[in-house]
Amino acid sequence: MAKADKKADKKAAAPVAAAEAAPVPAAPVVPRAPADLRLKVLKKFRGRFLPKGPLRDRLKVLMARWESGEEHDGVTYEELKGLHNDWKASREKRRVKKPVQA
Repeated sequence: MAKADKKADKKAAAPVAAAEAAPVPAAPVVPRAPADLRLKVLKKFRGRFLPKGPLRDRLKVLMARWESGEEHDGVTYEELKGLHNDWKASREKRRVKKPVQA
């Protein structure tokens, strides 16, 4: 009798297994909002050290505005990009020009 019970269980489980294995319809594709360009520039300052001076002060002011609310208090991409460019320029090593000998 045990074999008959197993066969009956398999027959009863077959439709359930087939229903579980049926492909699930894909969710509708929702277009993603474009990435905020400000985040790409802001990410470059995370974990970085800015020495004391005007660049650090500018970053502190921008970060205070950024963290003030949902709209980030009007921090623009141009402000962040300008600070990043100034920071990169300050890190460049100055080359000493050697006089040309004739």
